[in-house]
Amino acid sequence: MLRIRLATAVSMLAACGAMATAQSQLRYRFEVGQQYLYERQEVVAASGGAAPGAQSIAQIRAWCLRREGPEMLLLIELARRSRERFEPACGALLYLDESGRRRIPDESATRLGPLDPALDVLPMLPLTAQPARAWTTPHDLYGRQWRCADRGPDGVTGHVRVDFIEEDSSGVADVLGQSRTGRFRFDPVAGHVTRLEIVAWDEPAKAQTAALTTLRQTASHTPGWTARRADEADRFLRTLRHEDRLLAELLSRPDDCAQILVQLDRLWAAFASEIEGQAGSPFAALVDARRLQLGADADTLRARAAVAGRWLHQPARRWTLQDAGGRTVVSEVLRQGAVIECFWSAESLWGLRALRSLDYLPRAPGAPPLRVISYNMDFNIAVARRAIERCGGGWTHILGGPLQDVEELPEFPVVRVLDERGVVRGIWIGWEPTYAAAAEMARELGTR
Repeated sequence: MLRIRLATAVSMLAACGAMATAQSQLRYRFEVGQQYLYERQEVVAASGGAAPGAQSIAQIRAWCLRREGPEMLLLIELARRSRERFEPACGALLYLDESGRRRIPDESATRLGPLDPALDVLPMLPLTAQPARAWTTPHDLYGRQWRCADRGPDGVTGHVRVDFIEEDSSGVADVLGQSRTGRFRFDPVAGHVTRLEIVAWDEPAKAQTAALTTLRQTASHTPGWTARRADEADRFLRTLRHEDRLLAELLSRPDDCAQILVQLDRLWAAFASEIEGQAGSPFAALVDARRLQLGADADTLRARAAVAGRWLHQPARRWTLQDAGGRTVVSEVLRQGAVIECFWSAESLWGLRALRSLDYLPRAPGAPPLRVISYNMDFNIAVARRAIERCGGGWTHILGGPLQDVEELPEFPVVRVLDERGVVRGIWIGWEPTYAAAAEMARELGTR
């Protein structure tokens, strides 16, 4: 009996020591083949103690498909539902190391926006192996970071409680009047988040959103099942690359819009036929959702092609407008040599985020800086100037609201490159992290 008690005591002490070590070194401990299921409940309420408004529930799933050196390849999926409707699932692939640092494949970067709630369950942890009571995470793709404070382990579960405040260095949250704070609980032994609470405030709408995300289930898949899903992940990324090429061709060959839309659907139909649906592949739902989304976006894509048809290989419209300081300027003075032009609006989240992307335009060693003209297309000058002040950086900003009457841009942001004669040579519609292709074209045109 004594031996049993001693053995039990030693085991308990060892477990406590392991837990203390784990707590001092918060690390993700995902294993290949693991699957995690979270449930997210969200309630929107007006200020002043009003009754709760819209409610929604979402499922968040994550699969660890492969380990590549210090990183893990994860598939993240988000499926929302509310009283009114059920939305198709969206998902993306990304790499995560044990500290939560993310490496985003190019194919995923422009598609992460709808997945924001899912990515919240993968917060970045302290970098060092030493205990950290407070830390600030690196910026994400959009310039946001979390300022975190470790409040110690929960007395019942031993899970570490971490409070955070979200900060946005890009200024976008300030312009939109939005803020977020929250708390997450992290299981230091299992190495994952078990609970996440976030409160978001929307000042213009005077609305508060409270979201609670809870880990509901974990499971493990066989090595064979996981290997097949990892192969599908590679094919999924290749298909996204092909889709990106077709979407770019929509703007370089706008007359072929109808044919390109057919090719987009065939592209995903071909991938769907390759997936082992009977094996429960998570990519089956994502492929179906992508085909549905492209069908829903057909009018938007046709509108993009129409813009390209009007602009491409044509001289850009000349103008006389005011800059952000109220000075009257003319296009001929600002358009000297090859120029990148960006059209955006303070009413568009992605238009605002494009300004941060312009700050990260690739720069060639020894090459002169790229010339960028930014057009705010809002008719409200006060709103435009406030957005420029908070998000504008050091670019040349034009109050371009009057241009919207003649250009009729269907969405923001829109980026284009003009050559030294003012002819439009390239067009990009939609947000990108760096607009590297636009920078490369402008640089090549500038060296002619």
